[in-house]
Amino acid sequence: MGYLLFRLWVLWVKHLSVGSLTSYGKKLGTLTLYLLKKRRKIALNNLTLALGREKSKKEIEQICRGSFKNIGIDMMEISRCLDFEDGYVKEMVTFEGREHLDHALKRGKGVIALTAHLGNFPLMTFRLVNDGYPLSLIARDPENPKVTKMITSFRNDAGIESIPDKPRRACVSKCLEALERNRILFLQIDQNAPITECWVDFFGHLVPTFKGPAVFSIRKGAPILPMFIIRNLDSHHKITIRPAFELTTTGNTQEDITSNIASLTKIVEAVIREHPEQWWWVHRRFRRARNIRTGESLFPKHS
Repeated sequence: MGYLLFRLWVLWVKHLSVGSLTSYGKKLGTLTLYLLKKRRKIALNNLTLALGREKSKKEIEQICRGSFKNIGIDMMEISRCLDFEDGYVKEMVTFEGREHLDHALKRGKGVIALTAHLGNFPLMTFRLVNDGYPLSLIARDPENPKVTKMITSFRNDAGIESIPDKPRRACVSKCLEALERNRILFLQIDQNAPITECWVDFFGHLVPTFKGPAVFSIRKGAPILPMFIIRNLDSHHKITIRPAFELTTTGNTQEDITSNIASLTKIVEAVIREHPEQWWWVHRRFRRARNIRTGESLFPKHS
């Protein structure tokens, strides 16, 4: 049933005019805000944890509505992504700092693209491969195998290489292979992670954070380039690619990994603070959060 609904959804969106996607996306986001009460509660709780000390309840609710609307627009645009003509995609999504990526790739060690669930991040991958950049990403696909097959086909048609997140050992091996082939490895570190990952400060709370970017960079010498995509008021997008992150190395590998992930997480947090309505607050990012002073779990049953 889920697969059929997904197919019908894609077919419907493909028949809409490009100019109507934003309007329909906002309506979809607003509808989802009221229908998915559990996700709305998660988003509001996350916002309160992250920004409750500096934002009023009204402001938090406004950011929550904006986030849902942006996700709705994202869904509309992504569903039409492969139908966009090359010229339109290039007009819709522009670059800033592209020279940093080109310079990094010339080193021949691959590039780790550090990013987040911010803005229309799938559109960023499409824009990159559309310009001929070799890109691989870790995929955590839906449980429905038919939907997974369709999404994988969608990525393959776009020229995006998918690396399944499980089994973990195979995932790590393929990530390292991608860097050896001088590809861009697209990594997001802003989701809930297992307790075995790095515990770092995120919006004033300790949270487990994926250590992949630091581990891969230390092992392979691949530069880490923070890059983010932001939606403008006219529904055009800008990809900002920053200079290579300066990795701190002291000889203590474990401490170096944690220290670098902490710094990278602060980069992600700063961009989210600039554009809070464009981050996916619906994720359970603070599920395992701990008090930064005492180390005690904020939600004991999830620790």
